[in-house]
Amino acid sequence: MVISKSVYRDHLMGFWLGSCIGNWTGLPTENRRVNFPFFTDDDFGEGKFNFVLDEDPWGADDDTDIEYIYQLAMEQNNSPLLTPSQISTAWQKHIGLPLLWVSNLAALTQMQNGSLPPDTSHPDNNPMWEMIDAQLTTEIFGALAPSRPDIGLKLAHLPIRTTAYAHSQWAAEFYVIMHTLAITIDSDKSRKDEILRITEIARKYIPNSSYIADMYDFVYNSYLKNPDKNDWEKTRDMVANRYQYNHNAGYDYQYPWDSGINFAASIISLLYGEGDFKRTLSIASMCGWDSDNPTATWGGFLGLLMGFDELKDVFDYNFSTSYNIARTRYNTPLMIDDFNDMADRGLKLIDAVVRKEMNGSVENGHWIIPRITHELSTASSVIEEDKWQTIEDNHESWCYSGFETQQEQWNASGATLTVGKANCSAEISFKGKAIQLYSYRSLDAGSIKIYLDQNFIGNYDLSTTQSLGQFYFKVFEKTTLEHKTHTLKIIGDQSPNPKTIDLIRIKN
Repeated sequence: MVISKSVYRDHLMGFWLGSCIGNWTGLPTENRRVNFPFFTDDDFGEGKFNFVLDEDPWGADDDTDIEYIYQLAMEQNNSPLLTPSQISTAWQKHIGLPLLWVSNLAALTQMQNGSLPPDTSHPDNNPMWEMIDAQLTTEIFGALAPSRPDIGLKLAHLPIRTTAYAHSQWAAEFYVIMHTLAITIDSDKSRKDEILRITEIARKYIPNSSYIADMYDFVYNSYLKNPDKNDWEKTRDMVANRYQYNHNAGYDYQYPWDSGINFAASIISLLYGEGDFKRTLSIASMCGWDSDNPTATWGGFLGLLMGFDELKDVFDYNFSTSYNIARTRYNTPLMIDDFNDMADRGLKLIDAVVRKEMNGSVENGHWIIPRITHELSTASSVIEEDKWQTIEDNHESWCYSGFETQQEQWNASGATLTVGKANCSAEISFKGKAIQLYSYRSLDAGSIKIYLDQNFIGNYDLSTTQSLGQFYFKVFEKTTLEHKTHTLKIIGDQSPNPKTIDLIRIKN
């Protein structure tokens, strides 16, 4: 395949602009409707929720900023194929609290304590591995491997496995494949039909045993059978009933930021949007759950497909090209960057990808890219059969004395964090063969004693040198228990310094 670099530069600019339009259009409805009644088309338009076009500069958010940091890391390491240590270094230098959540935050805590990807996403280490994070942080690797999903997946593998595993990994990889294939869309054919063509290619990669595959198939078939292609709400409501309320296909809904439910929502907006940028984003922002993520993903995908100039024409708007990475991330060479320069640097990375990873060449301002010689094979379907089950700190099974459960703690699991002071105690009984305890560590934290079945296990210091603390810190685990009912008891020290409980996990 021959691709003009100057043409693709416009597409890379479209990727960044489309991602930002989608991100900021979706943010006002993020987690606003996570069960019935959901938003509908009637809630979108002038004087209601609407497109956000006038940001200047565009503010960074977690739907775009970690991709920016990955591009920066590739530039600084002179390699599009990042190593575990390079990923860890970039994260610890540039990414941190307070604007970091769930699996991203759990992975960062591990890296700060010496772990490296892919261990940071393994279910034994990361209680948030089934969350959406990798779906919104790795699409760029597809944009940097035009027409070659095999290479896009290779570049994205470790970044995805930094925070995702199995189902959540395959959802993120689906998006990467879609971005690699955006350049293959035939402009002489129906954009709707061409998008359907490449979604089917991406679907073949997902193991049939995954609930991600089931979600795609269910939404796809519902879309095809629906005589009213404007009635996307019908499919959305069916998705909520099938997966959130009735737990089909092995999927157990946990949080509004689950990988699964948001993947299903994203397929609704992609299919019913039928290649129309405005329609796709309006559906995505109204669909529910973690709505700024599908809007950013498909905004970036369609922006990559269309290019910057076409986006300007669609909205008849003179967009800002400035990007404020300093809004959310730290220690970057520039506080305010520009889509023009970001695209130029992206072209240089693609030069390296084409030469080193694709065995292609760069000639007269064009990339000469060999076609993939084999069909993309289905991903290896390694799924945890013996899953950890989460019990949140606000579960009724806990018995607390001197602890208080705090609400709207958005960095903590389930947005609650239970905090104790002097001589606090907590107790919970559970049936299982393994247990883990996760807490929040802070500069001024106290210590706790842990007892299991009245046996003293040890003293555990909950303090850290990290100035903003560490969420999802694994304090304690025991993986060789007899399968029966056990009792965990936690006793805080005599100091007034905080002692926290975020969650426990058990295996039955």
